[in-house]
Amino acid sequence: MDMLRFDQGLTLALFMLGLGALWLFVHRHKQGLSARLHRDRRLQLGDSLSLGGQGRIALLSVDGREFLLITGKNGTPALHPLAAIAPNDAGQP
Repeated sequence: MDMLRFDQGLTLALFMLGLGALWLFVHRHKQGLSARLHRDRRLQLGDSLSLGGQGRIALLSVDGREFLLITGKNGTPALHPLAAIAPNDAGQP
C-alpha cells in the first residue's frame, strides 16, 4: 500500500481546512444568507399539516396574500383564499 507524499498530505489538509472554514461561515450566517437568497420569492410555504392517511393541509403565501391548500389522495386539491384579519378585529364576533 502506498503512503501519501508530504505535498499530497499538505494539499489534502489545506483542502479540508478550507472546507471546514466554509462550513463554519455558512453555519454562523445561515439566517442572513437564507434571507438574501429567498427575498425575491413570490410563493412561500407557511405551514403544513398531515390530516391522516394521504390528506394534507398547507398555508401558502403568494405576493402577500394567504391561501389554504387542501389535498387528498384521490380528490382534487382545493385552494381557498384567506381574508386578512386586522389585529384590532381578532377575537371579536
